Amino acid sequence: MSIAYGATGGLVVEIVVFYGRIAAWQTARHRALAKGKRGEQLPRFDKYVDPPSDVLAALTRLSLGAGAGWIFAPQLTGALAAVAVGASAPALLRQLGSARTLQALAGGTLSGAGLAEAKAENPGVLPGEAEVIES
Repeated sequence: MSIAYGATGGLVVEIVVFYGRIAAWQTARHRALAKGKRGEQLPRFDKYVDPPSDVLAALTRLSLGAGAGWIFAPQLTGALAAVAVGASAPALLRQLGSARTLQALAGGTLSGAGLAEAKAENPGVLPGEAEVIES
């Protein structure tokens, strides 16, 4: 069930993103209509929505949500928690990956190129650096 709820969370986020594109298109059309120029062409729908890339992004987000639901299933206590994990899947999975990089660094197994990559992925959180908190 956590996988299905996680995928649902990913779908919810993708619907919100799609709505943002539709709202931007609607605003552009209203703006063009308010100008009142008869010869001016209204903004086209395909300037705001690209079906092939949008479908691929939606499938990816569904997959990430389902994967996060599966990975975090032992920690989830309800459907709403699983939906929230699915909705935040890209950020959670990115955090999980960076935590492993930091664990390797703390264990002393990173050096040279691996250390430079860890610093690039996690600025401000490596030993001896000031922590940077993003809002």
